[in-house]
Amino acid sequence: MKIILTAWILAVLPLQVFALDPSCKGCGAGKLMLQCDYYVAKQGDMSRQHLCEEYAKIVDIDGASAKAAWYYLLAGKPQKAFDAAIKALKQGQTFAAGYAAQAMTIMDNPEKAKQYLSQFTNGVEERDYFEKEVSTLRKIYPSIDFSILSN
Repeated sequence: MKIILTAWILAVLPLQVFALDPSCKGCGAGKLMLQCDYYVAKQGDMSRQHLCEEYAKIVDIDGASAKAAWYYLLAGKPQKAFDAAIKALKQGQTFAAGYAAQAMTIMDNPEKAKQYLSQFTNGVEERDYFEKEVSTLRKIYPSIDFSILSN
């Protein structure tokens, strides 16, 4: 019994202290991100999209606008995603053109989607993660035709 209690104290107590530690700025944001990634992106639980939007707001304020764009897409907010992607592009985050293309696809603007997709493919060498993102978006937006974003 003593071993089990000691194991519990060593495993659980630090987590509780860490979560309650007022010096842990960003702990809430990290929790929102993990919950969004798990429940919405992985499990497809659209009832939790508010978690994604809350996280997007936090990281957008902190200047991670490209990351905010992705989480706005997960939140079901393509206009906010597009706005964040444009902000990121102005900050030199060239890969955000992919998020702009995804948002334009969702908002049924294929011409703009192609324009941003071209900008994305010219500025980014590795596209594997982009294809994974599109696969995730297909679950969240089942009525959208994402074929324009394929090679």
